[in-house]
Amino acid sequence: MKPTTLAAIMSALRQPGSGCPWDLKQDHQTLAKYLREEAGETLDALANHVPGDPEKERHLCEELGDLWLQVVFHAQLAQERGAWDICDVERMIVEKLIRRHPHIFGTCDVADADEVLVNWKAIKREEKAELGHDLSPRLMDGIAKALSPLEEAMEIGKRCAKVGFEWPDLEGVLDKVKEEIGELQAEDSPERVEEEFGDVLFSLVQWARKMGVDPDRALRRQMQRFKGRFQKVEDFALGNGGWEAQDLDLLEAVWQKAKQAPE
Repeated sequence: MKPTTLAAIMSALRQPGSGCPWDLKQDHQTLAKYLREEAGETLDALANHVPGDPEKERHLCEELGDLWLQVVFHAQLAQERGAWDICDVERMIVEKLIRRHPHIFGTCDVADADEVLVNWKAIKREEKAELGHDLSPRLMDGIAKALSPLEEAMEIGKRCAKVGFEWPDLEGVLDKVKEEIGELQAEDSPERVEEEFGDVLFSLVQWARKMGVDPDRALRRQMQRFKGRFQKVEDFALGNGGWEAQDLDLLEAVWQKAKQAPE
């Protein structure tokens, strides 16, 4: 009988002698890059997602399945060495969610979502204290290394804002963006241009944070739009003598027409 659950399939793939040679070679570290890839593909599917669109819904569901496979694979490795299994993964997150939602599963009352976050952070501090962790780390400690540069810039801005190191209003951030662009335009050495370009990007991320925009998602969606529009330019060029037969003005006209077409 063929296995019918993902955990059972993963177990079969890892069986010595009868399993898949590729799966048998993997460990937690070799799987890390696949976890990053699957997380990235899931984020791309989210950026391109249209609720109710059958193909977009199917794509998101598929990518979440690929991401879930990574979790199950790591759990299988741990189970083989007698450390923990997929049931322990579920048990731990269930216990954590119950513990951090006393307003749902306990007697605590909250007024709004902001108060939920206040309680969540307080409970996290209690958990760390019970585990003997340092409760007074530096502000920039503990930022996840797996974050993309945009995500890390967003996290840095959030942490600074918590202690009041923040622009008082949105206009102040926008002024900073304009200032950094001016400084970028004034530079000509490669090293300084790179530094000023980084300043522009960092300031733009902070503006996005103040606006409630997810810069990583915004960039992913922009790249999806760009690739779709460029494909139309490419189709035109290849259907009319190739790239060498085109001039920039004509390609720009095709690009502008692609921009006006429905996504």
